[in-house]
Amino acid sequence: MDTLLSERERLWDMHPIICEAAVLPTASVQNAVGAILNGSRKARFSHAFWADPCTGKSSCLDAIANHIDSEHPQCGVLRYEAMADERTAEGRLLEDMLLQMELGGRIVHSLAGKRDQLTRALLALAGADMHVFILVDEAQELYLRELNWLKAVINKLVKKRVKVTTVLMGQSQLLDRVDELKKAGRRDLIERFFKRFIEFKGCGTVGDFSTICEAVDIKSEYPEGSGWTYTQFLFPQAHAAGFRLQSQALVLWEHLIASLSAAEVERGIAMEAIAGYLAQLCLLHKDKDGAGMELQEILLRRAAKEAFR
Repeated sequence: MDTLLSERERLWDMHPIICEAAVLPTASVQNAVGAILNGSRKARFSHAFWADPCTGKSSCLDAIANHIDSEHPQCGVLRYEAMADERTAEGRLLEDMLLQMELGGRIVHSLAGKRDQLTRALLALAGADMHVFILVDEAQELYLRELNWLKAVINKLVKKRVKVTTVLMGQSQLLDRVDELKKAGRRDLIERFFKRFIEFKGCGTVGDFSTICEAVDIKSEYPEGSGWTYTQFLFPQAHAAGFRLQSQALVLWEHLIASLSAAEVERGIAMEAIAGYLAQLCLLHKDKDGAGMELQEILLRRAAKEAFR
């Protein structure tokens, strides 16, 4: 306990909850991870998601990447953030992918050279399992031309016996991309990338929030290799006496949504607000750690207010 208390004081400001940088699993995240890992057995698999801003899209991709690293360590992962760009040249997409892979070498000028360079880079990334996961954030920035080029790259990899699993994560404008593909008669691209296309929702129920609390209590560790869960590190004496956030989930949830309309809750609370709420309730209760610690309503109201600023 003395060691834990000392480390708590030393590392408090760097804790993922305090920094609002923790990857917190909602039911939507868990469902997405399960769908991707289940589909990845196929030689070629794609899944697309759309969501409102700040719902937790990037955190979901983080969770998918973490599970791939844990369950398929011999596979490769390419994280690619699509960017708005008026340029239409094929080289733009290929060059962006190569740059985001951070290979460090020189990118060739010709289109044929870029295609070959990207194919070789992805082959190397595929690892011993010959499997690469392409995780695309801000996928609404991919138009027909980019999707067509991405399809061509994937086809080349599959021909070389590399499994390719593609995840497209974008804002609601991604729905417009599908409509545009329909109008253009590109059923092939719809079938390839949007056969599985669902809304990714934020935290909308006390059950969702309870899942997050459970992760903080049990399915977490900080510092890495310490064996201490987030709750144990943040409130070591209270934790030793049996304190768990999950047992307080209903009370915490009620304070969080107190100022919101039913429609706002149904749409799902942004993960940015959830992260801010958890950070604030920990900061406000930092000096309350002890065997008899109880969450104080006045502090929970303050935490909720700060979360939505």
